[in-house]
Amino acid sequence: MRTPRPMTIALLAAVPLLLGVGLVLAGGDQPVSDTDPPGPPAGSPVMGTIAGAVARPDGSPVADAGVLVASLEDPAVAIPEIGVRTGTDGRYEWRLRGGRYEVTAVAGTRRTAGTATVVPGQTVTLDLTLR
Repeated sequence: MRTPRPMTIALLAAVPLLLGVGLVLAGGDQPVSDTDPPGPPAGSPVMGTIAGAVARPDGSPVADAGVLVASLEDPAVAIPEIGVRTGTDGRYEWRLRGGRYEVTAVAGTRRTAGTATVVPGQTVTLDLTLR
């Protein structure tokens, strides 16, 4: 049996690297699934805002209420924070990725929920009244 020459070993080690570089340069680093939705065009916003107020049945604002969201999309949209709190005026604001969400307000033992569709680059208003 012959012992391989050092040049042959170097060439065999370089072939996978050269093939990988060639695939990337030829555009081979593209998604392989045609079922994935296309991403937003470059430079377009992906975040929108849900804003509103949490109130009691008599209309008075609820300060420091917890506001939570859950994605209604399939697959679910990632949510960057666990929740937000209302201010002293009962208002909240939350920047989220575009998609449909269930929004729940909680204060003590009272809670209420509604749904909203976030549109990138826009603000949607969702006011909630605790029950």
